Amino acid sequence: MCPSKVLQKVLEMSGVGATLVAFLVAYHQNKQLIGEKGLLPCKLYLQNVKKYFKGKINLDALSYAPTIIWFLDWSDMDGTLDYLSLLGLATSAFVLITGCANMVLMSLLWVLYLSLVNVGQIW
Repeated sequence: MCPSKVLQKVLEMSGVGATLVAFLVAYHQNKQLIGEKGLLPCKLYLQNVKKYFKGKINLDALSYAPTIIWFLDWSDMDGTLDYLSLLGLATSAFVLITGCANMVLMSLLWVLYLSLVNVGQIW
């Protein structure tokens, strides 16, 4: 293997390691920060965004707050946040252990991370 490929693989895996840590931190802190009884509940935030866009989840609402939580069940937001962070944790651990970093897995990690970050709001 040529040195540039080795460097590419090392940098790729260190980035995946960072996402592993990010999802682990999200799993431990989401409920306290953006959960049902958190400091800035994401359910309330998404309801306000939906109300701002006249009660519809359309392209404008999706571009304002891009998250897959729009399409999931909001009745148990803590469980939904845990599910997203655990799915991201498992996916990044799989990529880190196997070294299989294809476009589908990396896109999934990006969508999951983007979904959690965009409901975090600005303090």
